[in-house]
Amino acid sequence: MSNLVIGLSLAGGALVAVVAHYFAVMNRQRRNQQAQVLKDQKYKRVLEKAKIAEREEKIFKANTGHIASQLSLAKEYEMISLGKAIFWYHKAAELGNEIAQNALARLCRMDPSDSEGEAKSRYWEQVVRAKQRDPEALFKLGSYQYQGYGVAVDLASAIEHMTQAAEQDHVDAQLFLGDWYVAESNPDKMPLLAFGWRARAALNESVKGYIKMAYCYQAGIGVAKDRRRAIYWLERAAEAGSTEGQYLAAKMHLSSDPHDSAIAYVWYSIAHAFGHPEARTERDEAAQSIAIDAILSAQSVANSVYKTLKHPPVARHGVIAVLDKVYDRQRYRPDEQVLGSLSAGELAGNAEQADTLASRDGEPGSGEGRASDESNFGAAPAAELTGVPEVNQTAANEYREQGWATSWDQLTAETQPYNAPKDPSTARNS
Repeated sequence: MSNLVIGLSLAGGALVAVVAHYFAVMNRQRRNQQAQVLKDQKYKRVLEKAKIAEREEKIFKANTGHIASQLSLAKEYEMISLGKAIFWYHKAAELGNEIAQNALARLCRMDPSDSEGEAKSRYWEQVVRAKQRDPEALFKLGSYQYQGYGVAVDLASAIEHMTQAAEQDHVDAQLFLGDWYVAESNPDKMPLLAFGWRARAALNESVKGYIKMAYCYQAGIGVAKDRRRAIYWLERAAEAGSTEGQYLAAKMHLSSDPHDSAIAYVWYSIAHAFGHPEARTERDEAAQSIAIDAILSAQSVANSVYKTLKHPPVARHGVIAVLDKVYDRQRYRPDEQVLGSLSAGELAGNAEQADTLASRDGEPGSGEGRASDESNFGAAPAAELTGVPEVNQTAANEYREQGWATSWDQLTAETQPYNAPKDPSTARNS
């Protein structure tokens, strides 16, 4: 009996010891877990503070021009906030970073909240392309900056990029600069540069360049007024198929001289045949100051010239040479070497030298007699092109009308520069 009691007592004591040990272990583990939780929470708070401090430092650096920080922030925001991503890419792009510029070209058009997103994308595309000195990209970039398309208006940068394109013989850029240097909106007009850039466009066989050159000589922009030279450049445009050139060449020929009036009739007839809306009326009015037999001859010449112009290309000076011969005109051909010397920028600081060269243009001994393409004019019958009948004075008196004034009307407005299309897909006529 006593042994049984003793055994039970020992067993009970052991059980109590085990239970007590269990609870002690559990308490110790609980305390350890709580300590670990507190430690983890403290570490997490430290990490969060470090991340906040790191981000604040990144934002600070980004705001002070650190490109890597700007790119990092922009990349973080691309998937969660397009507007903020564009904001930071724009910061880096303005500092010249090409990664950011490419990103803006890709992302701006995707921003539904920006009505100018497409324009901004196009602008940044040209910024990237212009870095390769591509003349078309330089021209488009300059036109966007001039018009404020996808970017704030920046005239200084626009003219710089236009000049870089023009120096690579981009004709539209040359035409733009030719207009810019005499534009009302330009506070620093430079007629000599305007003439020079138009000369370069004309040397690049731009029809618009021909007409602009004619206006320079007609109005005295950068050079002395010279009717003969103005007529030459209009006829270059006319024989290249420009109805505007044909119409203006006709108007410039109107005068009291019978031969000039006959040539005006020829060009009016051709302009009408090619669809100019006012040429027929103007031709019929001009006919009143021309003898009947001279009109018949002019109709024959116009018919031959028209047939030739319908089948381009026409030899350079081909039509001009025919008119020189038929109407016994004083021959004029410009000296391209002189025109090259008058190109934009070369003589900007020496107006006196430019005037001297301009006065030599086409004069005897200045290279006027060089060979040209005018010998291959076309299939005009020789009988029609060898001369013009003597003016019948009686008929001339019957049909002559006084008071006609040669004018450029609205076709020669020079108040604003040549505008490039805002949409790069728009076709340009050079």
